[in-house]
Amino acid sequence: MSAHPSGAFARELVSSLAALGVEDFVLCPGSRSGPLAHALADAGGDSPPLGPPRVNLHVRIDERSAAFLALGLARGRAASGPPRPVAVITTSGTAVGNLLPAVMEAHHAGVPLLLITADRPGELRGVGANQTTDQVEIFGTFTRWSADAAAPVESDEPGHAAKLAHRACAIALGDPARDDMTGTPGPVHLNLEFREPLGADGGVWSEPPQVDATPSYGTRVVTSADAPAPLPEVERGVVIAGDGAGEVAREVAEAHGWPLLAEPTSGARQGPAAIGPYLDLLATDTGRDLVEQVHQVVVIGRPTLSRHIQELIARTPALLVAGHGARWREVPRHADRVMRTVPQSWLTRSDGQLDLWDSVWLGRWRHAAAAVEDTARPWGRRAVAASFLASLAPGDVALLGSSGPIRAVDRVAPVWEPGEAPVLLANRGLAGIDGTVSTAVGLALALGRPTYALMGDVTFLHDVGGLLIGPRETRPRLRIVVVNDGGGTIFSGLEHAQAPATNVERVFTTPHGADLWSLCSGYGVPHTAVRSADALAKALAEAPQSFEVVEARLRA
Repeated sequence: MSAHPSGAFARELVSSLAALGVEDFVLCPGSRSGPLAHALADAGGDSPPLGPPRVNLHVRIDERSAAFLALGLARGRAASGPPRPVAVITTSGTAVGNLLPAVMEAHHAGVPLLLITADRPGELRGVGANQTTDQVEIFGTFTRWSADAAAPVESDEPGHAAKLAHRACAIALGDPARDDMTGTPGPVHLNLEFREPLGADGGVWSEPPQVDATPSYGTRVVTSADAPAPLPEVERGVVIAGDGAGEVAREVAEAHGWPLLAEPTSGARQGPAAIGPYLDLLATDTGRDLVEQVHQVVVIGRPTLSRHIQELIARTPALLVAGHGARWREVPRHADRVMRTVPQSWLTRSDGQLDLWDSVWLGRWRHAAAAVEDTARPWGRRAVAASFLASLAPGDVALLGSSGPIRAVDRVAPVWEPGEAPVLLANRGLAGIDGTVSTAVGLALALGRPTYALMGDVTFLHDVGGLLIGPRETRPRLRIVVVNDGGGTIFSGLEHAQAPATNVERVFTTPHGADLWSLCSGYGVPHTAVRSADALAKALAEAPQSFEVVEARLRA
């Protein structure tokens, strides 16, 4: 070890993580995390010294935004290739607590994050030392695994940091050897004690040591479903595709001739079985009559957007669930069968192949949907959502903010031909508005190509600090479309709207009066305001070449 054992430990950790496939490190400034910062400055610098691995270093001053940036980077890696953990590094104290919202989202959404937090050594704990608190297992049940590593000392043999890296990456990616909830991808916490000196030591980079540890990055085991029995053959079934369902939901619906009700982030809103305006249909007498006749519901993915869908799930005589998000066993209690993944047997009928157009049941749903479809959209959230979707090419990746915009997209999104749809993502693990700007930035940086986001004004303001990108940091090719209707107008469609108008405005709608142009200008982000569908279509006509905000103003 060098005279600075913390520096040697940090270099071994960074080089081991890089060897395991971790490409992105999000660093927040701080002194206690100095050994990691110095190592990453070498590995992620413009002119690295001889020896360190090449990594992508992203520096942010706000830990909450940094954590959501890491979340977006991880989602972008998964959208363009095999999943890879992304590391976020902080100093001690409140810096660690600011990671919690993103950790909660990653936990529920199954996103692999490595939370690397610096801490005071044992002798400084519990004695009132500056910036010292109880960081051990601070994230509670929201991590797949956590470790508290003692401060490195000169007598340490190489390999300790490498072992931590191997185990952390394996568990963050969903350790196939574990069959409980921790067997799915998610966040891992490494709390690392560092004792002074904390500065740069000029130490030598070495190849990461070979260790006997859990499988390295890239070792994946595909597990079969719990009970691969075929689906019961009923005439009047329905397939509901929630967030992250994938095209397999479409394949199941088409195999059985059942209508497919697919949320926009399901990745399944394609093909002849998909019912585009299903929400408008379910609100009609015809839709309610069809629901009364449903014999069986198959849920794939995690549906969270509509009360109509939750009511359909609640009242079905038979419920089968598969791939229900990261915490796949957390399903309605009346489910008859719960699968980790969709079994192959669900993709065929036990009584032979069906000609989709012979399904009378599906035909009734398609006919009823055609009767309610309405393309006349006055200037409002639906018009903005429709223009936003129309600007996306097949394969484009877009992030949808929670709250109003994603629900507007759910109502106006077309049924795409297979292979022609954009990739729509959202933070639906907990469906919060936290960190949406930073998530979009991370997504765009990971993809390295034009990327898009649609969100409401409150969501945008909640993470406006995500616009802050330092002059030495890589800027994304990202367009954020902000629907500015003067506050949280989503509450107007909920039971709270029955309260006195002044009360609803103050404690639910919360009008903000913020000038988005001034905010964007202060952060150096180009801003365009539009007040009509034609102006919006013009603003969205070309792909973004830099980081920009388009504000769709729905009110004067």
